[in-house]
Amino acid sequence: MHADIFETLKTVLRARKLTYADLAERLGLSEPTIKRIFSERDCKLSRITEICAALDLSLDDVVAQSSRIEVVPVDLGDRIEALLADNRPAFHLFLLLRDGMTGETIKAHYQLDDSTFFKWARLLEVIGLVELMPYGRVRLLDERPIRFRRGGPLHQTLRKLNMEFVEQVFQTTDREDAGFLTLSRRVSETTARHIMGELRDLSRELTDLARKDQLTLPDEALQSFKLATAWAPVDFSQLLELDDANVRE
Repeated sequence: MHADIFETLKTVLRARKLTYADLAERLGLSEPTIKRIFSERDCKLSRITEICAALDLSLDDVVAQSSRIEVVPVDLGDRIEALLADNRPAFHLFLLLRDGMTGETIKAHYQLDDSTFFKWARLLEVIGLVELMPYGRVRLLDERPIRFRRGGPLHQTLRKLNMEFVEQVFQTTDREDAGFLTLSRRVSETTARHIMGELRDLSRELTDLARKDQLTLPDEALQSFKLATAWAPVDFSQLLELDDANVRE
């Protein structure tokens, strides 16, 4: 979850013609330590704050700048998608890690023993999606958004996951922080494009807010939420019946 933050910090270093050795001197650390921090892209919030301060930056400014970086979604390809489809627990673990959950949180929530967790984490490492780190930590090798292809090896798995999620929300009473919303209206093409743009903006805002929460709050203060949206022309003749003879009892 810190990858984009460190990319921004590296951009600042290059722009100011500063080296890792220069930054290490400002922080009173060794150059190998700084190289390791930037390579692993994994450290405490306090350390990131210290790095920002050493560069005369605020953490809020760095987070804001990181959110403006255009990130192109990555395609995993047929081979990796097929491997994940054939090893569903590994795929589920991959989704949880991408959601920002730590290994310890996942093991506690799913009551996994170390050997089971390691089995699926190791498979993800062999596939080339994660790196196993000391003390049981797991680092994503690429934190860019993933574009899962419709019709690809994971199509049915993802369809089932999203349909079950919508069904769960539909069956649950709305509350202040969660709910099911459905609405249909006759609109112009211009309005339809505007609404689609608003939904994309909402997705980006959610990503930015989640990034900040994960940077500034302890893991136990966070909860996984999911947003599933669908906006498209609808042919009601395929969904609604008005002929008594065709209405199924």
